[in-house]
Amino acid sequence: MNLEEFKSDLLEELKVSAEYEMTNIQAEFIKHVISILIDAEEFDDFNDSYFIGVGEKNRKIQMDGYYFDLLDKSCIILISDFIDSIDNITLTSTEINKLFDNMKNLVEASLNGYIFNRGYEESSTGYIFAKELEEKINDIVKFRFYIITNKQLSDRVKNIKKEDINNKQVELNVWDISRLYGIYTSSLGKESIEIDFSNLTKNGLSCVKATENEEYSSYLAIISGEVLANLYLEYGSRLLEGNVRSFLSIKGKVNKGIRNTILNEPEMFFAYNNGIAATATEIELFNNDKGIYIKSLKDLQIINGGQTTASIANAKIQDKVDLHNVYVPMKLSIVDNEKAKEMIPIISRCANSQNKVDEADFFSNHPYHVRLEEYSRKIYAPSVNGNQYQTIWFYERARGQYVQEQMKLSVAEKKKFQLKNPKNQLLKKVDVAKYINTYEGVPYIVSRGAQANMRYFAERISKAWEKNNTIYNDYYFKKIIALAILFKSTEQLVTNQQWYKEIKAYRANIVTYSISIIFNELEKRKINKIIDFKNIWNNQKINEALENQLLITTKETFDFITRDDRLTLNVTEWCKKETCWERAKIEDFTILDNFIDSLVDCSEELKEEIDAKKERKEINQLNAEIEVINLGEDYWQSVLEFGISKKLLTPMEEDLLKIATNFNRSGRIPSSKQANIILNIREKLYLDGLPKNK
Repeated sequence: MNLEEFKSDLLEELKVSAEYEMTNIQAEFIKHVISILIDAEEFDDFNDSYFIGVGEKNRKIQMDGYYFDLLDKSCIILISDFIDSIDNITLTSTEINKLFDNMKNLVEASLNGYIFNRGYEESSTGYIFAKELEEKINDIVKFRFYIITNKQLSDRVKNIKKEDINNKQVELNVWDISRLYGIYTSSLGKESIEIDFSNLTKNGLSCVKATENEEYSSYLAIISGEVLANLYLEYGSRLLEGNVRSFLSIKGKVNKGIRNTILNEPEMFFAYNNGIAATATEIELFNNDKGIYIKSLKDLQIINGGQTTASIANAKIQDKVDLHNVYVPMKLSIVDNEKAKEMIPIISRCANSQNKVDEADFFSNHPYHVRLEEYSRKIYAPSVNGNQYQTIWFYERARGQYVQEQMKLSVAEKKKFQLKNPKNQLLKKVDVAKYINTYEGVPYIVSRGAQANMRYFAERISKAWEKNNTIYNDYYFKKIIALAILFKSTEQLVTNQQWYKEIKAYRANIVTYSISIIFNELEKRKINKIIDFKNIWNNQKINEALENQLLITTKETFDFITRDDRLTLNVTEWCKKETCWERAKIEDFTILDNFIDSLVDCSEELKEEIDAKKERKEINQLNAEIEVINLGEDYWQSVLEFGISKKLLTPMEEDLLKIATNFNRSGRIPSSKQANIILNIREKLYLDGLPKNK
């Protein structure tokens, strides 16, 4: 697909989304690009918060959303410039400056008290942003402004650097249609970070080559604290691989031991610190009489040592420390670009094995997701609205699958693919986490954003899977789809209400709380009935009784979360607190009689679940036997020899593996129970270094 086709497809997709969501194209463009930038790891989360007003001297103040990145201590503000056209319209320097000034004016009006003193509603998104900025300004290192547009950046735009604001560094990012297209075609699903070390150091980075093969090479290098800090201050959390960023956001504050060494014994930092581990997809080297030096790297990602990196940068900014005597050891892995998506998470996992990084942080390849992906490709949704064809709810286990499956298709093939797999039925991992956590009554976790919500979900699912994975069956998948339809329908209902059109804020909080509230009310009132998920699946929509209930509950939820007795002024922050949910659970919300009449007995739901679990158990048993047999006796002999050589097997485990090494000759095929145990033994040995290739 070329740029022109991409532009045309994007506009068509936005029109379909706007019609489906009952919004406008510009709103869908903002939502679409924010999703791309989150996937591309530009930022972890985002508050979609439109605000427009007038500041001092009649200056326009405006934004379409913001986010405070606590990891790199930046304030992110975004504004859009969308046109409903596929014509090649350019974005000029004049327009860029105008859009930037609108955001800058908002920041200045927030910091000088203008917004507080000029009668803006306390519940308005502008007032809330200003309040947050006022509270966090001392911790902010950088302002990151984003202009998103489907125009083409003018070739005449050469330099878009801006002056500091309030003594804080300013970074302006323009994401035009070409840059968005670059993400679309990127094999890693994000924009490359290309670093020229010859501009940062005299010779580059001194290094020693360690290993090399066709797909991978490794180096040991030394990087100065000054260079590392400057890299982090320029690229921020984008320099950190996703798992490291998740880990750091849990772990929290700067390491006091690292800071103490930097301040008091900088020359000993190399000896005391374990250093960092990093990956890149391309490396440029040069030699001189002193050895090998790294001149440049592409797609640099820190996969271990994120806290070291952040602490060094913090020492430079907060403590004004001279870092020229601080040196950091770096283990660098260069991964073939084609294999990067597959190998980097594995390298990251191994590099972090000495830390308490939860299995949930490496969740993309968990069998839970593999199973949902399998169901999503073979379970067709019922035909509705007179359609003579069935569709699929496409589950995207790995980022970018939906796009990648279309990249090599012809125009006709692509249309056929999209007919079968409509974009509004695309399911991502973060979507499923949002739906399930809402259903299970933790809307305050959902309100904390995609990453925090995913971590909570992943940890819980990992534990539940170990106990009994048969609960994740075909009925469970259909129930997820029913919840997706419920969630999307609620979003549409909220968007179309007059009271929401007046505020255009907190929709995400209203939706997750409203749905959780309905489920909680049914449980609290001991009604012993549940929403008919099977009916939603069969009709691919919610019924009128549920829709009427949601119309009432969403308004009551909005009134509740914005009520004056809330403990936090910022409504979004208030919804993130468990206290908010505890209050909601004891609040009296309206439940309509005709809604109760539309529910089904919990016993019907239980029967569906029991039948589906039984079927899944039979499938698991059969699959285990088939897998053990298909892998063959020689394979299991190698597993047995590995376990014995490492002294990792119990006598019972040895006996079971011996059965797997001899079933052809003995005629004794492992039972389904034995096969499952044999596969579990192999999983245990994987953790101790058993190679995964046959």
